[in-house]
Amino acid sequence: MKQCRICQADFDPQAPLEDPAQQAGAILAEQQYGDAGQLCPDCLASRGRLAMMYCREYYGG
Repeated sequence: MKQCRICQADFDPQAPLEDPAQQAGAILAEQQYGDAGQLCPDCLASRGRLAMMYCREYYGG
């Protein structure tokens, strides 16, 4: 178990990410923010949803 860097919740970094928003957040954590493996699935999902809604390079708007 690890503690999330953002919300401090305990999480299993080896647990599979099944939600597309979580997967998008994980990609961002690895490629843009440099905090891969340090965020819980809920924080990854929040980051992924925000990127899908507002970042033009991710939604083509």
